[in-house]
Amino acid sequence: MSAVTGVYQSLDKLAGLLGFDTVQALQLWMGGTLCKPYWDEYTRGCTELSRDKKARLVDCRSVLKHLAEGEARGARKFSSDFPDTPTWKFIDWQARLLYKIQSVNQADRHGIFYDKNMNEIEMATRAWQVILRLNLDASREQRPNKRVKAAGEFDHWRTEDNEAIPTPVNPDGGAACVVWTDIPTDMENNGKKTMITLTGLVHYTYEQFLEEICTGLQLKECGYEIDELFVADDPIFRDSFKEFSKRAAGLKRKVTVDLTTRNCPAELDIPTIENEDASRKLLFDIMVSEKVTSGEWELLTGGIDARGDSIRWLHASKDSDEVQGEARDGLILCEPTNEDLQRYREQEKWIDNKDLQRQGHPEACKALGIPNPDIPRLPGMLVSAKFEFWQPLAIKAIKEFEEGYLRGGILADEVGIGKTFEAIGLEQYHWNLRKAALESNLEVVAPRPTLIVVPPNLIHQWASAIKAISSDLVVKIYYGGKRQTSADGIEYLTDILSKDNEVFSQTEEAARTTIITSLRTLTSRHGPSVLTKVLRNKIKDQDESIPYTSVMESVNDIMKGMESAPEWWCHNLKGLFKRVIVDEAHEIRRKTIHSAVTLRWLEAPSVLLLTATPIWNDLSDILGLLYQLEPHEDPWSKKSLEKLGVFVTDAWKNTAGGEGFDPWDIESDEPASCLRYTSESVERHIIKGDIRLVAKGERMREVLKACMIKRSYGSLVDGQVVGKALPAVQNISVNLAFTPKEQKIYEGIFGDCVASARSRRRGKNEEGDDEGNDALATLSAPKFRRLCLVTTWTEFDHIISSYTAKKLNDRRKNGVLHAHTILCDVNNAKRQRPYQIADSPEGLAKTQIDPLPSKDDTREILRSHCRGSPKLRYLLQLVAELVILRKEKLLIFVTMPAQVLWLESVLHLLDLDAHSYRAGLNVQDRQILTDTFHRSPDRCYILITSFWVCCTGLNLQGHCRNLVFWDSAPISVEQQALGRLKRVGATKTIRLFRLYVENTFSTTQNMKYIDQAIPGLMAQLNMEVFGNNNDDAGVCLGNWVIHEGKLVRANDPSVVGLHLKVLDGQELLTCILMILQGKAIQYEQETLM
Repeated sequence: MSAVTGVYQSLDKLAGLLGFDTVQALQLWMGGTLCKPYWDEYTRGCTELSRDKKARLVDCRSVLKHLAEGEARGARKFSSDFPDTPTWKFIDWQARLLYKIQSVNQADRHGIFYDKNMNEIEMATRAWQVILRLNLDASREQRPNKRVKAAGEFDHWRTEDNEAIPTPVNPDGGAACVVWTDIPTDMENNGKKTMITLTGLVHYTYEQFLEEICTGLQLKECGYEIDELFVADDPIFRDSFKEFSKRAAGLKRKVTVDLTTRNCPAELDIPTIENEDASRKLLFDIMVSEKVTSGEWELLTGGIDARGDSIRWLHASKDSDEVQGEARDGLILCEPTNEDLQRYREQEKWIDNKDLQRQGHPEACKALGIPNPDIPRLPGMLVSAKFEFWQPLAIKAIKEFEEGYLRGGILADEVGIGKTFEAIGLEQYHWNLRKAALESNLEVVAPRPTLIVVPPNLIHQWASAIKAISSDLVVKIYYGGKRQTSADGIEYLTDILSKDNEVFSQTEEAARTTIITSLRTLTSRHGPSVLTKVLRNKIKDQDESIPYTSVMESVNDIMKGMESAPEWWCHNLKGLFKRVIVDEAHEIRRKTIHSAVTLRWLEAPSVLLLTATPIWNDLSDILGLLYQLEPHEDPWSKKSLEKLGVFVTDAWKNTAGGEGFDPWDIESDEPASCLRYTSESVERHIIKGDIRLVAKGERMREVLKACMIKRSYGSLVDGQVVGKALPAVQNISVNLAFTPKEQKIYEGIFGDCVASARSRRRGKNEEGDDEGNDALATLSAPKFRRLCLVTTWTEFDHIISSYTAKKLNDRRKNGVLHAHTILCDVNNAKRQRPYQIADSPEGLAKTQIDPLPSKDDTREILRSHCRGSPKLRYLLQLVAELVILRKEKLLIFVTMPAQVLWLESVLHLLDLDAHSYRAGLNVQDRQILTDTFHRSPDRCYILITSFWVCCTGLNLQGHCRNLVFWDSAPISVEQQALGRLKRVGATKTIRLFRLYVENTFSTTQNMKYIDQAIPGLMAQLNMEVFGNNNDDAGVCLGNWVIHEGKLVRANDPSVVGLHLKVLDGQELLTCILMILQGKAIQYEQETLM
């Protein structure tokens, strides 16, 4: 049987399929507002349709196809609020029922499909199992005289002398002869099997009994399934099966069981990530009525000379002859093979520090009060939300961090693993503890809310996530100045918070309230800068004759010695929050910045820091995070040291006046050893300590183990790989090229940029050293922008000064610029400012002005934009194949605002549903746009944004699996951008297209970013894979060589004797980064003779 077939016959299996942790939760849902009203509508419709004829369910595939046909071209036959039903048939009512259950549960946060990354087939398959179950329950209710009793259903089975049958009598445990009573005549005449005998009934479960009958009579192969089973006119159901088998075991003869069947075409299998063919083919079949007939495809193929309308790649494997026969430069998209996926999973293990991980999922669930570890869900969480197997471990670890010397911990899981979910889970867990204590009349601490500090663009996403996960937590937003209340009831706190604000009232609602704000809002209203103004005004009010300079000197003196905000200040929030959660916490990696000081002034008992990049530049970045976790009182004050017993330790006595005291010189079980985890000790005794590198590493690992959880995509938790719960990434590096004519134009511009950079360096370098190799490294921001835009489209060079971010914001006020308008701007600029390029190639001294196409000539406008842009030519092929033909979404990351506007204009030329997420949008517009892209399957098909605007925090994986990196970016930024799709809840393999133009600034800049990432890679590398296991003065990498385009250990049997060059450390790390980007290793191999 398939993964889905027959699931509805078991409530336990159906609950698991739909994500419920208990059967009771499933039954509550089936009887609730998200299911029962639509079943009642269906039954009423079928009753009115025919009172004499029983409504039989059609198969799922037929209903799906019927539904697609009824909804095609905006007909809304089944989705309308008031459908025209007088002429409907049974299949129409079934299509309506399937649509309602599916759509409502996808839109409602309590629904079984809410925020789930499932395609239409996966949702419909599950909804159909629900319908089959409802139909089964209804058929039982329609036979009141044959309802199964709780016990004694088969009491009338007696021997001839009317004595009760003793059990067991039958040594085989009971036997039954199952007779197919309503077998079709033609099948019986053809010798089809109509009867089977089953023995040992007491050893069967109900499901096994049904499966043996289906298998023995080959019902599924014939297109049938079990309708009902009878013994002496008494039906056999789950509730009575155990009694039936026990009574049958008391007979010496076989029991006759009558079987009736009903039509049941083969059910649909739920497609898995490894094999999506079934789902993709079926999707194409049922969407035949929506196949593209408009002119977009013809425009694209005509404009860029792409290959014809073909979906062969959808049905061909990667290694098929059909694919191999295609031209290599054509657009061929193939699903990764199992070998590709396995290779990708192995590469994920390369960056995996095992010291920062926990094991024991069942134990963690038990500690947190999760009843079912297989479906980990805390009480109070919605049915649409559940933890992944590694997330309860993180919550348990954070809870333990909060109970230690430090006030909390750092959650540093890789991007997309679910840090937000884990943080919300921590809040739900603590509320559950408090609620249980209140119900038991136990003493609890005073109620206080939690403060969540996030980037402004993530405020509404966090609010939505909390509402989507918990039914208990209350969400309030402290951001902006306009009083408002969102549609889902989220309250906005517009007054500046003070101690007497009602949100801090001593009520139990305060204990389950989360207040979301931004770092800037918190700092500007409750930080040092605003306190400075308050102090200045206070001193000025006391004596107006004091000069301003003297006032500021007094203020600065007060601020220097201030460790916390003064008690008299009404906006001092000290001690008002039970927990502070900071997202993107690397923003406070410096201890002295105002935002870090503001957070310390809160003095919350617990602090949780979320960041996938705790070490942003170097090891000193960890100091600012540890500073936030330290106790409120200075850990190195005399009072603190005395409390920890430092003054009686030998380590203190052996130092001169205690100045050289090192907490690493005492045993780990002594109280004073906790000073190791303070920022001062890490800086003094590790980062600047005069110890061996290995000792520094060992000390740092112990510090991080005391406060950090960090899992990578390759981490193992209880034997399971974390990354397997996230989608794999198919890295596709696309090497493009200018035409010879375009290359000449580019080289002239490039030479002009480099010449000016060299000229500037000569002015600073009187000695005349060779600066040619460093010219690119010293490009000014304007030159960098120029090369970036010209690599995108050579015509940008003419309008670069007028297409700045500020000017574009002004021009966008009336909507997206027309692609024809951009061409007009180019032509006007060419006439006004012809090329002025130093050492320009021959033939470029005079600017070429192409004829301007008509505004109505879409094809020629498209051709004009494609000239000078290899990337656009390739992108349009992707759009044609993925968006137009396959109706898949596409997320594009660029670098400059001008690129965003240009791409949006070109795509709008084709009437494509493309939008831009940019700095000029207000918060509400950004939220609407991201929600539409993330949640709506048929709106906002293409989203264009910048690495620097949209690379952190946002969830965009709902209906998108295709990602384009138009330019290169720093490795950490690219990982953040990839994390918009590679997140918990995504199920499809992600296609990541990295676009490079050969022999240009594009490829050079990528290698520069790779070089910059090498120190960070070394810090994260899994030394079990790449270490040499030598205990010397440093942490060393092992010996590796390149063989047949792969990294291989030098002592591997496959390369022994080949005398290949061993890579040095930097070469090896560079190769690792290139492989992780999907690039071919480009180091030339030397053989050692």
